[in-house]
Amino acid sequence: MFFLLFLAGILAGIVGYLVGLASLVSYPVLIAIGIPPVLANTSNTVGLLGAGLGSIASAWRRITAIDVYPFAPQAIVGLLGGVTGGVLLLIAEPEVFEAIVPWLVLLATVLVILSPRINGRMTKRQIPFLAFLIIFLAIAIYGGYFGAGSGVLFFALCMLCTPMSAHEAVLMKTPLMFLANLGASIIFIARGEVDWVVALSVGVGTFVGGYLGPKVQRWISETVMRWMVIVGGFVMTVWLLLR
Repeated sequence: MFFLLFLAGILAGIVGYLVGLASLVSYPVLIAIGIPPVLANTSNTVGLLGAGLGSIASAWRRITAIDVYPFAPQAIVGLLGGVTGGVLLLIAEPEVFEAIVPWLVLLATVLVILSPRINGRMTKRQIPFLAFLIIFLAIAIYGGYFGAGSGVLFFALCMLCTPMSAHEAVLMKTPLMFLANLGASIIFIARGEVDWVVALSVGVGTFVGGYLGPKVQRWISETVMRWMVIVGGFVMTVWLLLR
């Protein structure tokens, strides 16, 4: 089982960095081997921390070169949003929120498709920092709650509301969604809601995949990067509806 989860983690780390859909790879594997859904979700969230660490280690210089907004407030919002989402997962009824999630991912995917046309008609593409933080807080809460497709939502936010390129949006997604995962993971660990064999097996693999992701990204054009997110977003929408 360790080797299977390790391989799933490597692929999830690469896909998560490039497209923001790591859970599309790792979460179904955990369900397939018999892990209960909530425990699979919490353990997967902890395991995916490895992907963030690997990607940050590999691309830190490129990440720090992006200065569209101050980083520290974004980091705080990401962490607090993840904590909030983690608490909601453990105490709230999931049915209503889970019914909305596929449509949120679909909306983000459509916005990514339309982003070049929308941006071409806008005279000012950078929204006020406070507005950005409010929208990001909502994404971070969702990231802590379930997370599947949260990278697509963040990518759409960056492409529509900031002057970031697709490559820069992917880079910024790495530390900020890592912090959302970290916030949720703190709650899951504190409540004892983690299968550590699963989390560590996936985590080792995602660290390797996350470290490889920025290196792979250098060979991918802006257009291809955007369409990878779009295709992944549609696949995630279908998967969420089916489950």
